[in-house]
Amino acid sequence: MRSPVYDLYQMKQDRLPKGARSAWLRTRPNEPPPAAEDWVFVGKERHPSRWTIAEMNEKGTCYREIPIWLSSRRSMAAAGSSDGRVQTPAA
Repeated sequence: MRSPVYDLYQMKQDRLPKGARSAWLRTRPNEPPPAAEDWVFVGKERHPSRWTIAEMNEKGTCYREIPIWLSSRRSMAAAGSSDGRVQTPAA
């Protein structure tokens, strides 16, 4: 059985919701998003996760936001600290 193939879009930076670093949308092939001017076509997703497939079967699209705090400098600095101390940015 072949895996489903979906179209993958990324939201334009100036259209992102507050607190989101990026947003991704999957649609069925040749079905562009309703607000197509907000999205950039990235390509085809040929091996989606089972959660993506389940959401696509339920809703017809799959929307995911990546929160800004996942890549914030503060969390990266804390993860990079070798002596266990939390580093804070200079004010």
